[in-house]
Amino acid sequence: MTIKTTIASLALLGTAFSTAPASAHSSLETGQATADSMYKAVMRVPHGCDGKPTIALTIDIPEGVIATKPMPKPGWKLETVWGAYGKTYDYYGTPMSEGVTQIRWSGGALPDDFYDEFVFRARITGDLAGTTIAFPTTQFCPEGAQVAWTEIAAPGQNPHDLPHPAPALMVVAAAEKSGRGHGHGGMQTAMADGVAVEAPFARATAGPARNGAAFLTVRNAGAEADRLIGAKTPVAERAELHTHLHENGVMKMRPVEAIAVPAGGVATLEPGGDHIMMMGLKAPLKEGESFPLTLIFEKAGEVTVDVPIGGVGAMQGSGDSSHHGTHGMKMKSN
Repeated sequence: MTIKTTIASLALLGTAFSTAPASAHSSLETGQATADSMYKAVMRVPHGCDGKPTIALTIDIPEGVIATKPMPKPGWKLETVWGAYGKTYDYYGTPMSEGVTQIRWSGGALPDDFYDEFVFRARITGDLAGTTIAFPTTQFCPEGAQVAWTEIAAPGQNPHDLPHPAPALMVVAAAEKSGRGHGHGGMQTAMADGVAVEAPFARATAGPARNGAAFLTVRNAGAEADRLIGAKTPVAERAELHTHLHENGVMKMRPVEAIAVPAGGVATLEPGGDHIMMMGLKAPLKEGESFPLTLIFEKAGEVTVDVPIGGVGAMQGSGDSSHHGTHGMKMKSN
């Protein structure tokens, strides 16, 4: 196995550490994720090692969790160990056969009576649907002390019965797309970490147009607000978040940094309002076809949906080609 690290190896992570007892275990803030989606992992570390501070932490990445990117922590050094996956996975059309197998933070100090969080993002592949996976996590402390949360429950065993259970994640299957009968071509749902994307659609482009727009609804079932911060699609050179502003009777289109998705609420991207602008189309958008669109959320990560293409003036995903809301308005794009 080929190993790759981002910084120098950590000499303090040797094998001569002893194990110290602790009263509360490390755990994931969100214990459930959707297969075939991005997952933001927040590892909660509630204490050090039986009175000693935690000065380093490792998290092992299980098979089927790919494209892992850890978040740097102020005051801590960050190292990733790379290795070969057990198989080659498809990552948005790109074959991926190796990646991060372990994350290491070091050089900080988490006192025994304090709490901290260590964060990374990764894609949970479809192979893991219907399973529970473990992220073995080890805390390293001065004078050779450590706490290893690495025990994995046997089938049918309650992990809380283990002295040092590894943080576990339940992976559920992605929501299935509904049929397109009765003209409901855009009525599909895709989910990522509590955020559901519903009813995406785009308008067919006319003539030599190089730009296009996509619309959809985002529902946030979580207890925390999120933000849509970007989008990407292989059918265009780039995708941007845009909104419409009315100034002196003129509708102007403006890019925006993010679109808020309130906790327990809905964000609607629709004609005449917020939308996703696809710039530099590589081919015309043709009615009746579809294309993949990946949405990037600040907390929920990435979720990809298949976007059906309606008529030139479609107002919803049913293929309605009416031009409601556009008559009599002047459009100015800056």
